[in-house]
Amino acid sequence: MSTNKVQKQDVLQAVVVASFFHKNFWPAADGDSACLMPLVNRPLLHYTLDMLESSGIVDVVVFCSSGSADSIKDSVQLANGARRLNVVYTTSDTCRSFGDVLRHLDSCALIRNDFVLMWGNVVGQLPLLPLVKRFKTLRQSGDRGAVMTIIYQRSGDPNAASVGDQTIVLAADTGRVLFHNRARGKISLPLELVLNSTVDIRRDLVDTNVVICSTAVPPLFADNFDFQTKDDFVKGLLINEEILNSTLYAHVVDGDGYTGEVFDWPSYQRVTRDVLHRWTYPQVPEVVDKYSLRYGNVYIGENLKLALTCNLGNDTVVGSDSKFGSGTRISNTVIGKNCTIGNNVTIENSYIFNGVTVKDRSIIRFSVIGDNSMIKENSLITESCILGGEVVIEPNTDLKQLQILSSDSTNKSKKLSAKAYAYNAEDDSDSEDDQDVRGLTFRKRTWSTNSCSSSDDDTASVAASIPDDTCMFYSEVVDSLIRGFEDHVHCDNLILEINSSRYAYNINYREANFQVIRAMLTLNSKAELEALNQVRYYTQLQSKLDYFLPVLRNYIKSMDSCEDCLSAIEDIAKGEELLNTVIVKVIHHLYNMNILSEESILKWHEKEEDTQFAKTVREKANKLIEWLKDAEEETDSDDDDSS
Repeated sequence: MSTNKVQKQDVLQAVVVASFFHKNFWPAADGDSACLMPLVNRPLLHYTLDMLESSGIVDVVVFCSSGSADSIKDSVQLANGARRLNVVYTTSDTCRSFGDVLRHLDSCALIRNDFVLMWGNVVGQLPLLPLVKRFKTLRQSGDRGAVMTIIYQRSGDPNAASVGDQTIVLAADTGRVLFHNRARGKISLPLELVLNSTVDIRRDLVDTNVVICSTAVPPLFADNFDFQTKDDFVKGLLINEEILNSTLYAHVVDGDGYTGEVFDWPSYQRVTRDVLHRWTYPQVPEVVDKYSLRYGNVYIGENLKLALTCNLGNDTVVGSDSKFGSGTRISNTVIGKNCTIGNNVTIENSYIFNGVTVKDRSIIRFSVIGDNSMIKENSLITESCILGGEVVIEPNTDLKQLQILSSDSTNKSKKLSAKAYAYNAEDDSDSEDDQDVRGLTFRKRTWSTNSCSSSDDDTASVAASIPDDTCMFYSEVVDSLIRGFEDHVHCDNLILEINSSRYAYNINYREANFQVIRAMLTLNSKAELEALNQVRYYTQLQSKLDYFLPVLRNYIKSMDSCEDCLSAIEDIAKGEELLNTVIVKVIHHLYNMNILSEESILKWHEKEEDTQFAKTVREKANKLIEWLKDAEEETDSDDDDSS
């Protein structure tokens, strides 16, 4: 191999996902172009590229949608760090998730070596070069199955919203990830982890969403289509660690760097504050752009026209080529470039993008104003309003807690003026955002779910004693199977849904087998069961089992899974008389479908049981067992004759 080829393989690579699969910043920015949204008057993506360049990364692969590719390329050419990077672009219009991006990368074969993977919304400084070298050494001399190092940051604020929503258990000596659960409140840890004195249980970590990956990561996503997010990947590997022969590690940033990921308005506000307070040095305003810094974290751009009576309060940025009238007061606010702010205007705790005009006597508090918008005289915009680009607000308008567009692109908006439409989120069943009045704290709705609550009494009773996560998994499987059978959904899609639920609730493989069979046997409502006799019940159940054959084959394919299947049948039969009357027929049918093996049925029958119900069920199966043994003897006899 030539020296050039060796050097090319040793070059550090990074993959930056520049398309976000959410609308957290809408209508100020959409998911495809949110990486270009300004943070302290610089595109988010520029911070990410600067971070990679300063870390010693050479090659960068930027993924984006085809529609945003040109604007992203134009912006990257202006980024300081990109001038010393070899940037390659890859685009797709079919990717709908992080997992799809990794599968796309696998098909493109762009990855040559261990690489850094991150979104195009990360701000800060990290020692990526030594971390990549440590990961490479680990794989070469320690754990060849290591596929990823997840970089966490220890939070100095235990009350922060992003802290406490996940529990991570690490091997104290190696940093290997042994357990991961992203849930608030109480959790259940495997007993073997608790008894092991060499583990660290961490609830003080924030995921930076910067990871170091081996070349095995894209193929793992390609082989597992139910991996849609990084969390899916982590849970999938931890649950199936032995099967996939892959391990995960963690590195905790504590004093050797800073990262902030901007994924919604609260994080946008938090990272903006960190930039203004200089936690991100050297990525601070006056280093990368021409600002002068004044007392109180006030940053003044070039070519400004400031009236003598204009007051700039603490934590304020005013962009270059902007104008400010007399009597105007601005505090805790970022004003973009080429803005015109009139007389006696008050702007507090807000973000004003480039090219905005705010006319006399208007007040803006706790809001976001998109590019090239205009706020006319005597307007009041408060309490977490978000205005998209090109919006025009007419004089004497009072807006609170609204999302405003310049046109009725959604057909779900109320017209306020020729270039201002108030989006009605209540009419959108997909809307998940709630907006807090103070501090731009836009938060996701939290849904409270009763443990396996159901309008159907018998379904609730079936799951009454199941732990919460298992209960939720069981309920989702029931819903998927009912919809699948009624709407003739392809079983491959049902398997993807079930696996997604399994990873979401951290259900191990054997528990999943057990609950899938239980769900398959409890698809009838109580009213439907009361209307059925034994013959009709079995006929319907048989047709459902036949329909779900691919699902059965996916989960029941070993002796252990056969044992799980038989246990589930017996468990449901205890409380369902109709199933109890045909339980032997069900077992026989599953045998004929090549789901249950002869050996597993014989082993189940021979198992000693203490309960009278279990003994009775096995007595019912005596004839089936005799038939299986006779068939086995005939097979052995035929084999002897042939020999």
